[in-house]
Amino acid sequence: MPTDDARPLVNCIMLITWPKRRAMIQEAVASFACQDHAPRTLTLVNDGELCRLSAAFRAAFDARLVQLPHKTSVGDKRNAGVAAVPDADYSASFDDDDFSLPHRLSANLAAMRNAKACWLSASRKYVAIGTLDKIVGFECGRCYGAGMVSKRVTDELKWPGLDWLEDQRLFEAVRAHADLGSGMVEGGELAYVHRRHADNVSAPHRKDLWQGVMPLQLAGAEAVAAPESLWQILQAYAGVVFVEDLVHDCVFPAAVGAAAEEAVRSWQEIVRDEDVGL
Repeated sequence: MPTDDARPLVNCIMLITWPKRRAMIQEAVASFACQDHAPRTLTLVNDGELCRLSAAFRAAFDARLVQLPHKTSVGDKRNAGVAAVPDADYSASFDDDDFSLPHRLSANLAAMRNAKACWLSASRKYVAIGTLDKIVGFECGRCYGAGMVSKRVTDELKWPGLDWLEDQRLFEAVRAHADLGSGMVEGGELAYVHRRHADNVSAPHRKDLWQGVMPLQLAGAEAVAAPESLWQILQAYAGVVFVEDLVHDCVFPAAVGAAAEEAVRSWQEIVRDEDVGL
C-alpha cells in the first residue's frame, strides 16, 4: 500500500546506458543521496553493459537496479522504473547527466500537494555547460526531467515506447484525460541543474548564441552561489562510488552523510535568502 500522505514515498528513476557517462552518473546519484526528503528510493534502469549498486548503498536507500535488453526505448524504460516500485506515491526522473539540488523533491512535493496536482513540470532550471562548476544561468520551459508525477498518473497511463518525445506524448495524454487533466502544474523552484554537453544538445545549441547561451536569464545571487554549493556537496561524496561495474568493488561510507548535511543546510539558507523571481 502507498505510504502515509504526510511522508509520501518517492521513486526516483534514473535511466542509464553503462558506462558512457560514468562520472556524470556518480554525480547524479550523489544528488539523489543528498535529498532532504524521506522516504525515497532510487531505481536505476540500465539497458547497457552490466553494472550494479553497492550493497551498502542499496541498504541505505532501498535502491534497486533493473537490467533491460540493449536499446530498450526510453518510454519502456520509464515504465519499467515505475513498475519496479509499485507502491510509490510519486515518481521523479533523475537524469543520469544532470543534478538535483537537495531541496528538489521536497519543493516538488509541496507544490503538487498545495495544488492537489498529479503532474508537475519544472518551469525553471539552471544550465551548466559541460561540468557542474560552469553554471551560466537558468532557462525557462517545461522540463519533465526536473518534475514529478503521482501514482494517479502511472496507474492510469503509460509512457509510449518511444525514444523521442515520449514525455511530451504522455503529457498530452494526461492533459486530455477526463480526471487527470485538471491536475497539471508547473513549479518555478530553481532546484535542478541541466547539463549541456556534446551528447545531449543539438548543433545550434552548441554553436548559435541566440539558441545557446544568450537566451539564458541570469539568476543573480543564486547563480553565483550554486557552483560553490554543488562543489561542497560533491566533496562530501568524494571517492564514493555508488554504481560499480562487475570488476571493481566499492563502498558507501556511512560517515559521508554527516559531511553532506552541512552542505545541504548551506544551500537551503541560500534558497531562503535569495528567492530570485523571473
